[in-house]
Amino acid sequence: MLDIDPRIFSISRPSLQQYKAFVQRDLIIETYHSSAGEMASQGSLHRISINRTAHRKYAHRYGSANFRSVERPSFTLGFQPASINFEVEGDAADYISIFQAPKLYENLGLRDFDPDRLNDDAFSAASDPTTLQVALSLAAAVEQTECADPLLMEHLGMALACSVVRLLGTRPAVGIRSITSEKLKRVTEYVEDYLCRADLTVDELAGVAHMSHFHFSRAFKKAVGKPPHQFILDRRIERARIYLADGKETLSEIAYATGFSSQAHFSSVFRRIVGVTPTDYRRSLQ
Repeated sequence: MLDIDPRIFSISRPSLQQYKAFVQRDLIIETYHSSAGEMASQGSLHRISINRTAHRKYAHRYGSANFRSVERPSFTLGFQPASINFEVEGDAADYISIFQAPKLYENLGLRDFDPDRLNDDAFSAASDPTTLQVALSLAAAVEQTECADPLLMEHLGMALACSVVRLLGTRPAVGIRSITSEKLKRVTEYVEDYLCRADLTVDELAGVAHMSHFHFSRAFKKAVGKPPHQFILDRRIERARIYLADGKETLSEIAYATGFSSQAHFSSVFRRIVGVTPTDYRRSLQ
């Protein structure tokens, strides 16, 4: 089974059979038979799931909301927005699972599609013939060829994104519940106080704000301009800059003081965001 980088998308699920996968930049396609059990996932990619066989039992929840039992007939499309925690309890079924980068939707000019303005019910819909045909074509390319054509997969992925927006973008929208300035101050101060903890989570921050994960994530993004997980990461990097300028701590000490799991993880993220390695950044200040 494909080992998805947990820094990009973390997912735990029951045992999978007949597993096939295709991976390229900004696009991951999986086809498999999932055993009965629980799944939990969250990451920086949108995840589209289509069950090719019906569920007899299926319950899900977004964020920290209560589980809801819903019907999930064959070829139901489910959409999990990037950064939102999603959990499922269900019986066995065959699946197509597609991971796409949010920036793909922006690059295609689909900026009007805003998952933050959809409620939980709008994240699921019966697949229309066009969307289903594109998804099945992606699955066939993964299952029936030794090496799927990357260019074909890229174009099918773009077609799927357009189909998903057309399918879900017309669903009822809801206003985003605002977060008060007092709650926002309490959350940001909490982040600063516990930034050294590698296990600091968005669910924890939602609890500080006394909001559900679902509504907190959207309200925080509306107020701050970035999702909570990105805010935490940016604050880690800004604090690391201070330590690097001070010059007293080693890179390993800085990594753990700013909540990174290792020096290698810290260096990788710092270079991706700042554009240079921590060592080069420190050298530039001397």
